[in-house]
Amino acid sequence: MKSVQEYFHITVSHLLLFTTVLQICNAVLETCDQSGILLYEDMGCKPSYDRAASNSRNSCPSKYDCLGLKKSSDHCFLRGKAYMLKQRVDSKLTAGLCDLGCSCQREEDKTKFKCATVNCPEWSVLEPPTGCYRKYSLDDCCYIREMCPPYENSTTCVYDGKVYKEGENFLPKNSCWRCVCQAGFRGKLEKPFCRRRSCGVQVKHQEKLQERCAPLYYKRIYRESDPLCCPVNWICSEGNEKISGQAQSTDKMCLFGQRLIRVGQKFEKTVQMPRNMTVTCECKIPPLLTCTTYVV
Repeated sequence: MKSVQEYFHITVSHLLLFTTVLQICNAVLETCDQSGILLYEDMGCKPSYDRAASNSRNSCPSKYDCLGLKKSSDHCFLRGKAYMLKQRVDSKLTAGLCDLGCSCQREEDKTKFKCATVNCPEWSVLEPPTGCYRKYSLDDCCYIREMCPPYENSTTCVYDGKVYKEGENFLPKNSCWRCVCQAGFRGKLEKPFCRRRSCGVQVKHQEKLQERCAPLYYKRIYRESDPLCCPVNWICSEGNEKISGQAQSTDKMCLFGQRLIRVGQKFEKTVQMPRNMTVTCECKIPPLLTCTTYVV
C-alpha cells in the first residue's frame, strides 16, 4: 500500500505532466493558427498528418478532410454532420454565434442554413455606467448581466498584464481563443475558462463553401506571426487566375471553384471590397486556399 507521501508525489507528477502536455499543445496551436487551421476545426474537419511529421510534437496537420465542399441541393453541413432539408440545428451549437432556430433550406441549386439572428443590446447601447461592466458566459452571445459596485464576487483574473473582473470577456493576443474570467483561472488558455473561437462559417456562409471559395484574412504589416482566426471575407474563383509558385506536393491539392491547386502554388488578384485590395491566395493546408491581404 502506497504511503501518503508516495501518493502525493505521483499525483503531483501526473499534474506536472498534464500541464506540460497542455503547454505543448497550446504552443502547437499558436504556430498552426498562423496557417488558418481554426476554420477547419470550426467546421469539424478531420486532420491528417504527414508520416514524418506525425512523430513530432510540433507538427501541424498537412491537410483536412471536410464535408460540404461541393454543391448540394438536399443537405447542409455543420461540424462534420449532414442535415436534411428543413432539419433544425440544436440551438446549443449556434447560440454563441448569435443565431437561433437554424434549419437547412434550399436556395436555387444550393443549400444554406436560415436562422433568427439575436440582436444583443450592447451593439446599440453605449458603454455601461462608470464603474460598471458587462458579465459574459462562454455559452452565450450577449452579455448576461450588468455588474455595478458593490460587486458580489471579488474574483479577478490577470492575463498579459491586464486585470479582468469575474465574468469579463477577453480575447488573448496572438491567439484564436476567447476567455471569460472565472474563479480558478491561472493565466493559461484552457477549458473551462477559455475556448477556441467559433467562426460559424458553415452557418453564415454555407454557399461560399459549396462554391469552394477561399477564406480571406487581414494581416497587419510587420506582424507576420499574427494568427489567422476567422475570415473577414471570401474570394471566389473567376476562372482566370494565373497560378504561380513551385508545387511542393503531388497528392495534396486545394479546391478553388472547379480548379485544383497544389500545395505551394498561389496567385495574386485585385478585388474591390469596398476599395481595391491586392490579395494573395496560396494552397497551404488543403482543402481550401488561404487568402491574405495587408492592412495598416
